[in-house]
Amino acid sequence: MERKTKILALSLISAIGTAASAQNYELVWSDEFEGTQLDTSSWEYQTGTGTAYGLPAGWGNNELQYYTNFSSNTVVSDGTLKIIARQQSLGGRNYTSARIRTMGMRDFLYGKIEARIKLPSTSGVWPAFWMLPTDSPYGGWASSGEIDIMESVNTATTMHGTIHFGSNWPNNQSNGGSFNDGTDFSEDFHVFAIEWEEDQIRWYLDGEQYHSVNSNQWFSSAAISNPRAPFDSQFHLLLNVAVGGDWPGAPDGSANYPQTMEVDYVRVYQSQQAPFGGPASVIPGLIEAEDFDLGTEGQSYHDCEPQNRGGAYRDTGVDIQPSTEGGFNVGWLCNDEWMEYTVDVQQAGEYELVTRVASLATGGSFRIESDGQDITGELQIPVTNGWQNWTDVTTTVNLDAGEQVLRFVNTSVSGQEYNLNSFEFIAVDGPCSSADIAEGFGQHDFFDISAFVGLFTSSDLDADFNSDGVLDFFDISAFLTVFAQGCP
Repeated sequence: MERKTKILALSLISAIGTAASAQNYELVWSDEFEGTQLDTSSWEYQTGTGTAYGLPAGWGNNELQYYTNFSSNTVVSDGTLKIIARQQSLGGRNYTSARIRTMGMRDFLYGKIEARIKLPSTSGVWPAFWMLPTDSPYGGWASSGEIDIMESVNTATTMHGTIHFGSNWPNNQSNGGSFNDGTDFSEDFHVFAIEWEEDQIRWYLDGEQYHSVNSNQWFSSAAISNPRAPFDSQFHLLLNVAVGGDWPGAPDGSANYPQTMEVDYVRVYQSQQAPFGGPASVIPGLIEAEDFDLGTEGQSYHDCEPQNRGGAYRDTGVDIQPSTEGGFNVGWLCNDEWMEYTVDVQQAGEYELVTRVASLATGGSFRIESDGQDITGELQIPVTNGWQNWTDVTTTVNLDAGEQVLRFVNTSVSGQEYNLNSFEFIAVDGPCSSADIAEGFGQHDFFDISAFVGLFTSSDLDADFNSDGVLDFFDISAFLTVFAQGCP
């Protein structure tokens, strides 16, 4: 009980220390190592000397251990995982240990990945918490990359965080940082983490950042035109304790085995898709194209080009530029690009959809999907003889009431280009909207505004137009948006 209380206290301290960096993340997977067995639905043992996996004996690093799935090398008990390196003969090796991975079971692209670990410390020991590409889309090591979240060699006083990239060995390259403040990391648990984004990877120790690398500092020779390669594909996690090898060297006369790496937990957080600017956009109403949902590439949007040719308004892969009609527009659209918008449809029914577009010479096409269903069919964009010569493409759509996700999909063929400015949804039929608060008049007028002001100032939740349980500026904005549409 005393140990668990201490761990809880340390976890709370760690959580407080990392709250600022983790506030946009939600936990998507973890292993807390409860129970008495390794969870083999998440972890796989790798055994032997590496030859079974296409590597030279010694796992490509001239390591001295033989990895096993024996209970003497891997123990789950009292809420932690213990990987134990022992001095014993097996398979022609003088040491045994364990190496586990999540490949094919827990694979991740981007996020905050962390583990709380107490490290071994002696001559020749080499513990690691790291990541490898699951499908190796850019070829062999290190063309497809490697992310080392934590490595330590020999005495546990210096931590290392590194990426490997570039070309296949021996033309591989690396970029890493180290941390040494006099702490002995074998005396207590510490949290080792990375925050991995499309264009940057950051390393943390107990919530303090000590290294970062940007996408302009890495590359894959197999994808020179893609500045995010090789760190734009799914990777899996590994935990192991090696003995000897090129980096630490062989254990010397001071070595003391067995040595244990004890892991309290492994946790993966990822950013979650959410409406840009707060509440969902209200329909009927106007939605600016640049206000697509918060999220990462492949989550809330897909942009086919690695370079951001717009660079305005928001820091994402989507190309955004100033518009002559005020505000901004999305430009340089490629085939199959898409953006998603979380919307709140106030009333089910038919709506006129007005999409504002411009195309210099080629035109193009698009469709709108609602929760994965095509609701417009393919719509054609005409040539407007200018990138800022805006015109409307109009159709009608039927929408269900409530919150849903709309996806704009560019269906143009290669070579067609256009700009996208906004979408407007206008109710076609039906009674007056919810902005007709002064009921009985059948129109939106001063009496509705007066009624809304009365409800809002008296804290009446009937004025909660964005349905978030709080009366604030967003309710005023939502009311005015609906009010501006008038009555059919």
